[in-house]
Amino acid sequence: MAISSGALKDHIKQRDLVSIRRAKVDSRSLQRFLLAYSENLLLLQYVYDFHLDGYMLLRRRDISELKLGETNPFQKKLLEEEGVLEKVDFDFRLPIASFESFLRSLPSHEIVIVEGEATDPREFLIGTMAHVGDVVVGVNHFTGIARITGPPEEIATDQITCCQIRTNYIGFYQRYFERNRRKDDSPSGKPKP
Repeated sequence: MAISSGALKDHIKQRDLVSIRRAKVDSRSLQRFLLAYSENLLLLQYVYDFHLDGYMLLRRRDISELKLGETNPFQKKLLEEEGVLEKVDFDFRLPIASFESFLRSLPSHEIVIVEGEATDPREFLIGTMAHVGDVVVGVNHFTGIARITGPPEEIATDQITCCQIRTNYIGFYQRYFERNRRKDDSPSGKPKP
């Protein structure tokens, strides 16, 4: 589905809560506030169970449906009544011309999730950025028990479908590493095994 820039601009201006589907990538519908867009990407504030849950960058070409419907305006009103809507940073911006520009802009200690949801097997990398090239990015990937897997895990930039930052999931690991940082950690704040 080709989404016109005019429609995206209107959703941003109205601060619409929208539902996004990516049929070929993910069976779930995602509820988001659209914050910004480029020719290839959308920057979104994620909403999950009426909670704000970080930022997500998606490829425009993967979007199979973007709709307002009746539920989203009603739920936006609920978010407003509960004081959640005022916490959405509609002015949040990072470079989004490409995944590479987005990832290069992050502080070296920021944990990011980089996904290749259309690859087989699917790629899910969580960690700090090791390097960002035009063809490949490397992530200081850690496991579910917060152990660095070894050398940076790499993913081709054209295989990336999604990047996430500052989610609740990431926040738990970020705080874990901050609490357990060893004295020999590097100044970049990269998590150590």
